[in-house]
Amino acid sequence: MLKTCMLLGLACVLLQVAADDDFGPGVWKVQFIEKCDQHHHKFIFDIKQKKINRTHDGFYGDLKLDETFDDTFGIRVDICKHVDGGCKQYQVLSDDCFINFVNKYAEENAKVALTFAGVHPPEFPIQSNDYEIKDYVFDYSELPSDSWYGYFCAKAFVLKGSEEVGCVEVHVEFMKIEDEDE
Repeated sequence: MLKTCMLLGLACVLLQVAADDDFGPGVWKVQFIEKCDQHHHKFIFDIKQKKINRTHDGFYGDLKLDETFDDTFGIRVDICKHVDGGCKQYQVLSDDCFINFVNKYAEENAKVALTFAGVHPPEFPIQSNDYEIKDYVFDYSELPSDSWYGYFCAKAFVLKGSEEVGCVEVHVEFMKIEDEDE
């Protein structure tokens, strides 16, 4: 569930990233979600992506919270753009409060994800418990239709102070809409 919130926030954050390429109309696609090396992380969670069609992806996941997830947790997002020779560092975004970050970049989408996870009311803080999210459908048409073109990687870390306690890596692409007359 936290991964889903992070995914939604990351998709919106990537829209804010300055790029060397052109800006214009296009379509967003989450190419894949990857687990970070979690052997030393406190929050071990899993999320799976399932393509439904060209405009929708389904997300399924689970998370065990051993403590209340509240405003004592922060976030750091390392964003790079794939270019010849690797992934070039673009931007690092952070907030000492994970909740503020989610509310800034993905408040409504996060509420929907929390609802699908069975969090009632669908808001932070989230009480300690085992959570499972299933059948959450992400509609790409809800994202802005204009942005910087490119293939981006965002590695998001949940922080407790300066300690990394959770992580997810999301690869997202924003592609030009091809003119059908060509």
